[in-house]
Amino acid sequence: MKKQKKRPEDLPRRTLHLDARVTQEEYEQVRQRAEECGMTVSKYTRKCTLGHQPKYHLTEQEIEAYNQIGDARGDIVQFFNMFNSLKAEERQPLFSSAIFMRTWIEQLTKLATELQNILNKRKE
Repeated sequence: MKKQKKRPEDLPRRTLHLDARVTQEEYEQVRQRAEECGMTVSKYTRKCTLGHQPKYHLTEQEIEAYNQIGDARGDIVQFFNMFNSLKAEERQPLFSSAIFMRTWIEQLTKLATELQNILNKRKE
């Protein structure tokens, strides 16, 4: 048996009922959007009817993807700061070194691939 949440005393009790006729397809769209917002169909419909725009709730997979993007951003910032801390005469030999440039390009390619994988997961 599902335990009901206790309603705060200062919240008015909802006793009136609204009906709207919708097609099966329209109902499924509303149900899907309500689910994406973590709401019941009733609560979602009420919020929309009253002019609110319910917020989409991120899935665990999307949260993980955003965290990974944040980590990648941190790596880019750290890399950028490292180069900015070098004087121009210290930076020049690095960019003229084939070994350094190859490693740098490999790391950037790896980062770009990771970001692409994260974006691909978001589309699934």
